[in-house]
Amino acid sequence: MKIIFSPLVAGFSGKTAHLVGASWKGIAYVRKLVTPANPQTAAQTAVRDSLTRCVELWRSLDAKIKAWLDEYAVDYRMSGYNTFMSKCRADEQTPALLTVVPANPHVDAVSTLAFATGAGVSGDIDCTWVDNAPAGCTLIAIVVRDDATNRFEGYVTEAKASCTKVIGGLDPAKTYDCYAFWTDAAETYYGTCDGDLGIAPKA
Repeated sequence: MKIIFSPLVAGFSGKTAHLVGASWKGIAYVRKLVTPANPQTAAQTAVRDSLTRCVELWRSLDAKIKAWLDEYAVDYRMSGYNTFMSKCRADEQTPALLTVVPANPHVDAVSTLAFATGAGVSGDIDCTWVDNAPAGCTLIAIVVRDDATNRFEGYVTEAKASCTKVIGGLDPAKTYDCYAFWTDAAETYYGTCDGDLGIAPKA
């Protein structure tokens, strides 16, 4: 049934009482006013806080890894940013190891990887690994997360044949989540990341 509005109703715009008036393509309409709910439960707050931290982590991620994530995400019709957020958000809330670099069939994950408080000067963390990289992979890349600022610090690479890398210049009063993954010579592919949580640098 066609409804013809009076001039008063046809000119109504905005909200009043429990109604909202507006027009769409010249057609006036009135709908019920609905106030969206935004409950602040503990679970919802935890998710929002985790998303906020993940945004900061993405912003601090090395540009080379961001570019690779953008390429990786094409097959999933997503952006690199959305891929990072979807794969890391739940783990970040736990907290657990993040999926900084998703599983990649081209490059295996680093095996027998270990981070430990450095044996050198203050602020050092030592990373050791076994050279098990597949053919074509010549570098291991390492990033560390500052747990206090929720940012990744640095992006260093080391020849795959080396089994120890000293990560220096860190704050000995903080702890860091450490990640490593293989790259190929041209850094076209990244291997699945692995790492350790809450490593304290040498005091």
